[in-house]
Amino acid sequence: MKGAKRLGLVSLLLFLNCSHKYQREFPINLTHALSLVDSVIINGQKVSYISIYANYPDYQPVGAKDEGIACVDDVGRFMEILKQEINIYGKTEYYPLARGMANFLLLLSRDDGLWYNFLQEDGRINTSHRNSFADFGWWAVRGLRGLAAAREIFVKSQLDSDLVVKIDARIKSAILHIHQVLQKYPEQRETPLGQRPAWLLKNAPDMNAELLLALYRLHRNGDFDFRDEIEKIAKGLVGYQFNNEKHRLDGMYFCWNETWHQWGSNQPLALLKAFEITGDSSFYESVKKWADKFVPFLIQNQYPSDITISADGSYELNTYPQIAYGLNSIYQGIYTIAQMSDDKTYFRLAEKVFRWFKGENAVGKPMYDPLTGRCFDGIDENVKINRNAGAESTVECLAAILTRGKF
Repeated sequence: MKGAKRLGLVSLLLFLNCSHKYQREFPINLTHALSLVDSVIINGQKVSYISIYANYPDYQPVGAKDEGIACVDDVGRFMEILKQEINIYGKTEYYPLARGMANFLLLLSRDDGLWYNFLQEDGRINTSHRNSFADFGWWAVRGLRGLAAAREIFVKSQLDSDLVVKIDARIKSAILHIHQVLQKYPEQRETPLGQRPAWLLKNAPDMNAELLLALYRLHRNGDFDFRDEIEKIAKGLVGYQFNNEKHRLDGMYFCWNETWHQWGSNQPLALLKAFEITGDSSFYESVKKWADKFVPFLIQNQYPSDITISADGSYELNTYPQIAYGLNSIYQGIYTIAQMSDDKTYFRLAEKVFRWFKGENAVGKPMYDPLTGRCFDGIDENVKINRNAGAESTVECLAAILTRGKF
């Protein structure tokens, strides 16, 4: 892209304090995550990002072949980490980095509410890859979560009022796309396992859980009213729960078609946030069933990667790969209901899930290194650690540690 100029990592991090004192004060170590951070000047504006991959053994930032050097999925997630560091722990030196990442999200989104996903190394947006074409889907809802976090960072800063105006415009541009889908409420659609809600975005419950989490954050802060949207999406998520008291998978949430998978399975967390906004006890009871029935099944079966049910009730289970993204999704849901209920049983389940990161897993080794801040990419089909440490795994692991408050 004309006007693109890369900034060196050293210049980007001059304002950051990564001292040993900082690492002792706070529950996470950002050293590795920050080693993946860089910026580029595009049309005179600094755009910051976190690189997609970092491969063993040197852990240097690596782009994705045919995709790009950075994506909305990862930047949006990392923005939520920065929001906690800035707003909760007072690390105001991260303001410039958060501002640059907000610029990234604004750059990859459009005035019509559609989003691209990948930024290429030369500063051009990848508009042709199947996981980056202009769409309102996975990368859009991830981007909205990131913008919601950015808004929480900058809304009280008069110096960043222009940035907040741009963020609000992008958020408002998404509303039309959300309403186009929700206008189908309360229609149902036929599936091999019976009727399911027809009013969810792309009929993908996992994607809609991400969208609900973005709307929750915006609604909670009082500048947007998304109560109706939150309620309808939550009802859709409940409608995709598997209910059969005699079946081993009772309480499971479908993520896509007749399949549950680890990654992005944030329906429990989203439903608990919807319960907080609406007071609809059916959302809480749905998650309680998941926690009582399905979470113990996951633990007993070493956290399977995915499960698909057939119309006759039989199911196929794949154990690997296991990834931080998946374990954090389970952990966020069970830990949140433990907090809301103050139930010791749920706290014990949450601890069992978290200990996957600490070494209670199939390989018997920790997945997170507190000295470097790296989180390995997972456990592969050969029951071996994938020692790469990309942005997704690192950020998802850090998010779990922040939720727990310690490693």
